[in-house]
Parts: sequence; structure tokens; C-alpha cells
Amino acid sequence: MLLGGSRKNVLAAAFLAVALAGCITESGEQKLGDDEAKQVEQEMGLLREPALTGYVRALGEKLAAVSERPAGPWQFEIVDRPEPNAFALPGGHVYVTRGLLALVNSEDELAGVIGHEIGHVTARHSSKRIGAAIATAPVTIATGLAGFAVGIVSPLLGSLVSGTGEAITGGLVLAPYSREQEHEADELGQELAAKAGYAPDGIARFLHTLDRDLALRPGGKEEFHFLDDHPLTPDRVVRTEERARELKPAAASPIARDRAAFVAKLDGVVVGEDPAQGVFDDGRFLHPELGFAMDFPKGWKTQNTNDSVGAVSPEKDAVVALHVAAQDSTLDQVVAKVKEQQSDTTFERLKVNGLPAARTTLSERGRVTEITLIEYQKTVYGVVGQSTDSASKQSSKALRATAGSFRALGESERRSIKESRLRVRTARADETSDAIAKRTGTTWEAARVAVANEVEVSDRFAAGWPVKLALPQAYTPRGQ
Repeated sequence: MLLGGSRKNVLAAAFLAVALAGCITESGEQKLGDDEAKQVEQEMGLLREPALTGYVRALGEKLAAVSERPAGPWQFEIVDRPEPNAFALPGGHVYVTRGLLALVNSEDELAGVIGHEIGHVTARHSSKRIGAAIATAPVTIATGLAGFAVGIVSPLLGSLVSGTGEAITGGLVLAPYSREQEHEADELGQELAAKAGYAPDGIARFLHTLDRDLALRPGGKEEFHFLDDHPLTPDRVVRTEERARELKPAAASPIARDRAAFVAKLDGVVVGEDPAQGVFDDGRFLHPELGFAMDFPKGWKTQNTNDSVGAVSPEKDAVVALHVAAQDSTLDQVVAKVKEQQSDTTFERLKVNGLPAARTTLSERGRVTEITLIEYQKTVYGVVGQSTDSASKQSSKALRATAGSFRALGESERRSIKESRLRVRTARADETSDAIAKRTGTTWEAARVAVANEVEVSDRFAAGWPVKLALPQAYTPRGQ
């Protein structure tokens, strides 16, 4: 997405040791959660749609009010990610993704999901989970190509290089919950849902939907999917269904009075990748909001975060990433700042598709790094290409070609950008998922229409039933 400079979230070793030992204080737990919440916002991004965010917050607060810690503090947000997931951080930060919202079919189900995450917080599972993730993340980063920045004197160049690893690893790391923690969170979440007036079997129904959704994905697996870090054990749905029969919902009114009112709140949510954050078309990256395009090596694994966009080679011995080096600045100012920080740095001046650019090469600890600074629309971007010594000859051409492909977004490229948004359409009598998919031109196949609406492919909708669909449209610039 590239909305700001790269940031590395590092916690003190002593604080981490206390957290992992299980002796973390309440204030320390809150600090841990607040620190990670900043990372979530920066690296994943939060959905900026006041009406929908307000609805999720209202539902979360309704559930939190009947929890073990009604006074909070609690914070409920929507993460701007296409994968269906929900997670919680220590101290009361609870998140659902827009991808999850696209699959939910009732306020009961959403209450079950949010209640489940509140249960993780009140049982302090999230503290142990984040602690485990932080414990392993530095090892992963240090042993990868990103560990190269240690000897760089210039903070500006160092932040670009270290941020390259974060672009490839995908930011926040979440360890999976244990079977016991999942069962406990299910139980606590169902009790909260019932106390707040919701059907306690909502989580069981939604777990079934998530299982069907996962089966539709290539290879039956998706990074950052709810079932990846909330394991669906064979007995889990059965246990939640049995528990639901033992719980009686309190008398209370839902926020959305029925399914039609509920799905109406989701109308307009972006489905899949959001082009406003930049979008990949094979190896080509297009960013309509920032107005540039760039070509990454074909066959490399790509990653797009709020901080940067990058790719790693199949052999994982070379990476390349684009960062914002400085905003409201010129290339000359950035080069001067680097030389002020590290006087012996030398730059080769050049043009990249007519844009002012400067390149420097660094070599240390068996790694070669080439940094190309490019000035474009009052912003200086940094393209960092890095490889091991053994792979440098093979990858240097591809890395330099990537830096050299940075360019202003062409009109034909801009017109090629499409987006899909969740829309609610009324079914005709006896219409199947396949029939309504063909009639509306949805980007979803019939099987996905069925999963998203909690029916079987062969089922027939009643006349007037509100059906959720992903409908394509030309990209609309944000703010228009």
C-alpha cells in the first residue's frame, strides 16, 4: 500500500521474557497489545468505512458489556484484508477482516465470532499467542536476507533494507491457538452471545461456512485464513452445537432486525484485493492512488503491505521491495541526508523512465544489496534489491530490471484496473446459485455464491431472498 515509511516493531528482551514466562502484568499486557495494534494498523490497514465500522463496534461493545471485563478498555476494528479471519490482541483489541464479513450471514454468527475473540482476551490466550509469535519472528528475520542492515550506518538506508524483509514475511505473525484454548474461547464466546441475546449456535454455523470456504481455495489452504490459526478439530463443531442446545439466549433486540437488514450493512464492501492499496496483475504492480506501476520478476512470490510491496525468488535467495524513503522531499534532499548520516556512501545518478534516480550498492556478510532511490510526485521511493553472494550474478539482472521498471501509471493501465464489491440482489423464485450467478454477472462461481449465502449449490432461493454477490466494476478512485 505504501502509505508511509517502513517501521520495525521491536519489544525489549526483558519485557518479552516476562511475557513468555506467563508473569506479564495487566499494564504490561495492555502495552503489548497497544504496540501490536499499531503494527496491525500500519502493516494490514484498517477499513475506513464509518457506517460498517460503527456497526461492528456497537456489536462488540454489546458483547463486551456482558463479559468478565465490561469496563474494558475494548477496541473493535475491521482489518482491510480479503482473507476471512478474526483475531485478538492482549488488552482488548479485537479485529475481523472484511473478507470474513463477506461470508457472515447473520448477526448471530458475527456475534459468535466476536464473542469467541473476546473469550481469547479474557482468558489471556492472546497474550500467550502474541508472545509465542514474537519469540519466533526475530529468528525468522535474523536468518533471512533482511538481517543485512546491521552494519549500515545511515538510519535511512538501514530502515529501507530492514523493511525489505518485513515486506516479504508479511508483517504481523500470529501463532495458532491450542485445541484447549479454542474450546475455551468457543465456550466463553457462546456464553457471551447468549447473554447478549444471540443464538449461541452462530459460531457453529459459521465454522461450517469457513470449512466450506477453505475447501474452495486452491490446495485447500490460504494464508491468514481463520482456520489456519483457529484449528478446526473434528469434534469442535459438534461440541459447539451441543453447547448451544444447553444455552438459552437472554431477551434482547439485535442491532440488525433480520437477515435482510444485516446483509444490507455489508453492501459495498470490497471483495478480494483492494486496488486502492495497489494490485498485482501477474508480476505487474499497479497503484492507482499513488499513480505508479512497476514490474516484479515473474514466478517470484509477491507481497503487498501498508509499508511496502515486494517479491522473493523461488529459491528464497533474493528479494526486492519498494518502500517510501521520504515524502514531500526531493531526491537531492534524500541523498544529502544519507551522506550526512554516512559520508562515504557514493551514488550513481541516473534516470528511471525519465524520473530522477540515484543508485548505491552495499556488500556485507555474504549479501549484496542495491538501493535505487527514485523521485516521483514529491515522494522519494526506495527500491531495494538484495541477494546472497552466490545468487547475485543470477539475480542481479532481474533485481535491476525491477528497479528500472518503476514508471508513471499509464492511462491504459489505469483503465485496466477493476474491483469487486459485495452487493445484495433479490433472488427470483426457485433460482439456484448457478442461475443467479449467470444472471448478475458475479465474479463468484456458483459454489462460492452458495457458500457465501450458507446454502447448497442445488438449493433454490425463495422469491425476494437477499443474496450476497461479488459484482465487478471499474475502479473508482477513493474520495470520488
